[in-house]
Amino acid sequence: MTAPDTHPRVTAILGPTNTGKTHMAVERMLTHRTGMMGFPLRLLARENYYKVVALKGARAVALVTGEERIEPPEARYFLCTVEAMPERETDFLAVDEIQLAADRERGHVFTDRLLNVRGREETMFVGADTIRGLIRRLVPGIEIIARPRFSTLR
Repeated sequence: MTAPDTHPRVTAILGPTNTGKTHMAVERMLTHRTGMMGFPLRLLARENYYKVVALKGARAVALVTGEERIEPPEARYFLCTVEAMPERETDFLAVDEIQLAADRERGHVFTDRLLNVRGREETMFVGADTIRGLIRRLVPGIEIIARPRFSTLR
């Protein structure tokens, strides 16, 4: 993970649930040689781990959570819980559900990632639009992309 001031592109993908934000971030990660994504839940990290394994093969993908570690020596893509993200430089870095920076119990970890970690080439923060004002203040010059809902929730 590189320092914030050395990164050329930082983007926030913001919108309601069911807008394809996480899917978009995974797709972007896979366009890079290396990448890491932090998720708020082990289940989400594991779900996306399986998706990336299906595309890139088990030897290229790591799963790192507080409860389990699958780290092949040649892993290029790391799917992690936010708290378990290793200190490792990657070309792409993303944090999902970044609005949890406002959470009383876990917010400090998400805020730390927002302020202090970047991918060498690209960084994405993915989450609810409720974080827009705060993220603009904390990450000057961030590009914000709004995602509309694909369908009506029932």
